[in-house]
Amino acid sequence: MVNAFGCPKHMVHFFKPQQPSAASSKQPGENIEQLIHRAVQTGLSGVHLDALTTRYQENMAAAIEANSVFDTGNSWIELPDLNAFVEKRVFEAAVQSMFGTYMLSLNPTLADDFWAFNRVIGTLFMGLPRWLSPAAYRARDKMLRSIEKWQRHGEEHCDIEKLGDIDWEPYYGSKFIRERQQLLDKRGIMDPTARAAENFAFMWATNSNSVPAATWFLYEVLQDPQLQSRVRKIITPAASHTSLEKKPNKTVLTFDTPKLCSDPLLQSLYAETLRLRVAVLVVREPAQDNFSFRGWHIKKSEVLSISTRTEALNQDIWNTGNDEDPHPLDTMWADRFIIDPQNPSSGPLRLPQDKKRNKSTIPAIRVNGHAEARKPYFSMDGLSASWIPYGGGTSLCPGRHFAKQEIITTAAILLTAYDFELIDVEGKDSPQVDMSCFGFGTMPPDRAIPLRIRRSQG
Repeated sequence: MVNAFGCPKHMVHFFKPQQPSAASSKQPGENIEQLIHRAVQTGLSGVHLDALTTRYQENMAAAIEANSVFDTGNSWIELPDLNAFVEKRVFEAAVQSMFGTYMLSLNPTLADDFWAFNRVIGTLFMGLPRWLSPAAYRARDKMLRSIEKWQRHGEEHCDIEKLGDIDWEPYYGSKFIRERQQLLDKRGIMDPTARAAENFAFMWATNSNSVPAATWFLYEVLQDPQLQSRVRKIITPAASHTSLEKKPNKTVLTFDTPKLCSDPLLQSLYAETLRLRVAVLVVREPAQDNFSFRGWHIKKSEVLSISTRTEALNQDIWNTGNDEDPHPLDTMWADRFIIDPQNPSSGPLRLPQDKKRNKSTIPAIRVNGHAEARKPYFSMDGLSASWIPYGGGTSLCPGRHFAKQEIITTAAILLTAYDFELIDVEGKDSPQVDMSCFGFGTMPPDRAIPLRIRRSQG
């Protein structure tokens, strides 16, 4: 909170668990972060999640329609980088959905400022002093000033307590963002910079991983014509025109989120994208002494750090195909998480006994009284300790459901709105993950991905 997001040192103790009072000595200390975490869990699940994803789609679609840059008929426009194209549009649509319209209207360069900050966040986490890394501190401070401006504007023009139980409004955005501000009030955190740091940390957590993952998801579809054809056949029937809430006479193209996010291929491509592109350091401290972990004995006072990438590339666990159809773990295999009951070599797991267990849980279906073979299906069985891009346990990322919907619907929206052609640069290899971002979540591409783009001609 201090180094990366600029929380004043004298305010950090407000975010730590309080000691229980004498009147409630049997109750655990009230932890502001736990309360905020709970509010986020509620806001990013159930009907609130549905509303958030709907707003996100509408914001993306409206922004695409309003942008006339690509209205060039059948002529192509060359862009220097797919990732830059995706991250600006996804960030702005997501921030507007969560924080309201004023966060962006008050800070027109927020998207560019955020990604400039994200590129130097490693320096800040290391705790280097300002004089050694002035650019990183300038990027952080600019983001803090922008969020403080949004906070002041909301305080001056909107009384949170009088809003009632509405799901979204333009000043603070989603209900759970308003609840976060109320919880900060309840804890007595009135310092504007400390509040901005908390809001900044949440903004970073909800965008720094899902947005580059959306880029990788789209890239994999674009660079594989056969996969792109399969994906388009899935997303086209899921599209429909939706009236905008504030402009009922205006419609935009949106997608049936449950239909897309339950499709076996799209789920497998999503899971494989995160398996291949995410590297998080999961940090745990044993609750008991002499904790045993894979032959290591960890004392209660020691810290255990596990790399999700180590598990994601474990040859003993994952299916890598066969001699005729190999799929090494350092390469993308869109169907890795799909089990075909007719193909004993399919599925994510390497061990045959695990595959057998997975298939036995899915019986044959009956059509007109006749048993028919089960269709290929998406499976995560047996991977609870191996596919862990969102961490695990009580600290499991509460935004994982929205992230999945955001990543998949982003691809559907962009593939429907535009035609894309990736440009092969002579002498350049395919993009790989930027290992300088190892440990911080989704690793973005290590180089620009040039492309041609135009409005969809389909």
